[in-house]
Amino acid sequence: MANLEALRRLLNNRLKMPILHVAKPSLADPETSRSRYPFYVLTSGRAGKNVLKSFADQRAVRAGTWALLALMALGVMLVPPAQASEWNMDQLMQSLAQAKSGRASFVEKKFITMLEKPIESSGRLRFIAPDTLEMHTLKPKTELMLVQGDTLTMDHHEIQLSDHPELLAFIDSIRGTLTGNRQMLDQFFSLSLEGSEDNWTLTMLPKQKKVAEVIQHILVSGSGKSVTSIDILKTNHDRSLISINKAAAP
Repeated sequence: MANLEALRRLLNNRLKMPILHVAKPSLADPETSRSRYPFYVLTSGRAGKNVLKSFADQRAVRAGTWALLALMALGVMLVPPAQASEWNMDQLMQSLAQAKSGRASFVEKKFITMLEKPIESSGRLRFIAPDTLEMHTLKPKTELMLVQGDTLTMDHHEIQLSDHPELLAFIDSIRGTLTGNRQMLDQFFSLSLEGSEDNWTLTMLPKQKKVAEVIQHILVSGSGKSVTSIDILKTNHDRSLISINKAAAP
């Protein structure tokens, strides 16, 4: 009787089958025993033990199979859905390079550590790939800066940018970004990109010692193939923020 009780507990715990009672029937009528007490037949004799073991093994195999399928399903759920390729540097530069030339208005705010309020100026911006940049300041006073190749012209004075690497780096950060010229940017800066196609920020850290002595970093922000702002932080903590608006084809 103790063996039958142990079998009941085994079936309850292992096979999850609610067997309330396993009684020992009379063996006078085997047919009646088979119909009324099927679990007794399974436990009678060596053959019955083999049948019971086979039944338990099958349940264990099925339980193991379901567990494996559950783990596989969980693994599928943990794998993130396929997404479109991430916005990267090559895509940004290719997008910016589509604009061979352009015009825009700009507002520049210069934050000088010695001054309480920023100095603001505004005007028009024009660029032509690969290396022509024109900044025509209209307010508070008229001023024209023209960069063509390696030459900067201001107030009829020419300056060779190769003699002023920090100034060349500043100018190339603008025209290199506006024209999507990564080679121009890589010459002076280590580049990193954050954000999405609709809202990205390009961080530029100076590579060369002379440039790093003047410029701490440059942050260029934009949307798609449009540059919306250029933020230059100098090592002396002075800062220049150029906001670019109404970009349009000439």
